[in-house]
Amino acid sequence: MSDWFERYGFALVDERLATGAYPLDAADVARLRDELGVTRVLNLCEDAEYEEGERLAVDEAYAHHGILEHRLQLIDYGEVLPGALEQGAREVVPWLDGGETVYVHCRAGWQRSATVAAAALSVRFGIEPDAALGRIRERKPSAQPLHHQLEGLWRWWRTRQARLEGRG
Repeated sequence: MSDWFERYGFALVDERLATGAYPLDAADVARLRDELGVTRVLNLCEDAEYEEGERLAVDEAYAHHGILEHRLQLIDYGEVLPGALEQGAREVVPWLDGGETVYVHCRAGWQRSATVAAAALSVRFGIEPDAALGRIRERKPSAQPLHHQLEGLWRWWRTRQARLEGRG
């Protein structure tokens, strides 16, 4: 197991939704599969966040374990724009509804992944972002989106609610 994955880890934040750090080797991926039963991954990392060869090792491990990965590259420490939150929620929620166990990750599993996971839980359960983040933090206290990411999450939520209510 990679030192990074051991240090930053992961947690099941809902029945079949986990968030955490990016896996960097076959042992990290095996741990996700064996301990959580992960079948789908939403990877929020940019290519530049990986060292040479790490992506290949992870891709091969996903294939070996039958895990499907989708990439939604978001800038580390950057804003998580409403379009990206909507896209993330639209991918994660159907996977969960279809019985998949989903792992949403960024580099350390503290900011981007918590923000996107909160969007997915907000949509799935019809709860406001603060309630969704509260659920996540109960099981993964290190989940701490940055202030501007929280603002983006709320901006997305208000726009989405207005659209659903026919006001936007």
